[in-house]
Amino acid sequence: MPGPNEHDGGSPPGPTGVDLVGQTLEALAAVADAPPEERAQRLRAALPASLAELAEANRRLRETAHRRDALLGTAAGELRRAAGLVANDGADAAGLSEAARLRAVADELERLLRPAPEARPARRAARTPNPRARLLVVDDEPDAREVLSEALQPDYEILAAEDGEAAVEVARAERPDVVLMDLSMPRLDGLQALERLRSDPSTADIPVIFVSGQGDDAVKVRSLDLGAVDYLQKPFSERELRARVERTLRLVRSQIALRELAQTDPLTGLANLRAFRARLEEEVKRARRYHTPLTCVMADMDNLKPVNDELGHAAGDRAIAAVAAVIREELRETDFGARYGGDEFVLLLPHTSAEEGRVFAERACARLHATELELGGRRIPVGASFGVACLPEGGEHGAEALVRAADDALYAAKRSGRGRVMVADLPDPPTVHPM
Repeated sequence: MPGPNEHDGGSPPGPTGVDLVGQTLEALAAVADAPPEERAQRLRAALPASLAELAEANRRLRETAHRRDALLGTAAGELRRAAGLVANDGADAAGLSEAARLRAVADELERLLRPAPEARPARRAARTPNPRARLLVVDDEPDAREVLSEALQPDYEILAAEDGEAAVEVARAERPDVVLMDLSMPRLDGLQALERLRSDPSTADIPVIFVSGQGDDAVKVRSLDLGAVDYLQKPFSERELRARVERTLRLVRSQIALRELAQTDPLTGLANLRAFRARLEEEVKRARRYHTPLTCVMADMDNLKPVNDELGHAAGDRAIAAVAAVIREELRETDFGARYGGDEFVLLLPHTSAEEGRVFAERACARLHATELELGGRRIPVGASFGVACLPEGGEHGAEALVRAADDALYAAKRSGRGRVMVADLPDPPTVHPM
């Protein structure tokens, strides 16, 4: 009977993923300095023989977690590099076909790296970033959509829509990173679709590149005035298309980084007061529209002043950051936390009743009560008081009334002895009687 590390059958084991990656690397190194035509021929001769073995190695790697991610990531990267070499300048039809085949294998490897979908956890968990940007291709001509998709498919995740109306719906549901859209389409043309996207807060920031055969300057100016980030006129090369897309993606990343920097408190990593005020209005409108509860929680640290006085403000900053870290760990994916100012924090909990908000606050309060921070050679207890208020389903109170009620509950908790949670009832809004 074979042992746990022995093979059941009599045939010897095939090459491992490491062997095959090594073979790929050797093949690439051997032709790196060769002329383009010779390089393409030698790669086509060296690589296809190992593709079947590589696929079999991938099957075996799926069954074992040991070093799988590192091996598959390396293999996919090297196969993409090989595809680029094969499809380099002067490649014939056979070379392009071979490059497509290598890219397909690389795509399969990258799919294996993606985690299986899991139920969303109650607490905030770090998202696994998608290695490929998501592009929405919009054109009423199926052939045109196919040409664009095939040109971009190896390196991007492609969504498709057949006209402007469908494009708006897909953009709202999928939030693509970039939209590539034709101008002349039925139901809703490109300019009308762009206006719809810009008028909806959920899609207003999605960059749009127009891809059209119309070369009229007035049309180009009109599209840019409406908010398009670029205009690509047909016919165009694949290289130009990719350059325009990559330029737009870099611009998007820079804008996101700047926006996050402008809306983030540098000490705690939570949102700042400006970002909170914008989010508050959005959440109140959403709660009214869908008749769902919205809970606001205010938190204020207990006894921070003695820490600042005795150990300095640097120690006080560490205490504030420690409280923020505990609060952040308690937030769910849909929750929002911000530093309200000084040692105060404010949290928005959508789809959360007053009782659920109280449970949340008591859990955070208990965790903070059990937390101690070592500062200046001393162990300093960290604690906070909490105030909770809820905008009930169908409630007509305004955003300021919700925050004011949570703030009143917070100070009631402070007066009651600190380290406590108090829940406030929102007063009935004033009734306006007709004259």
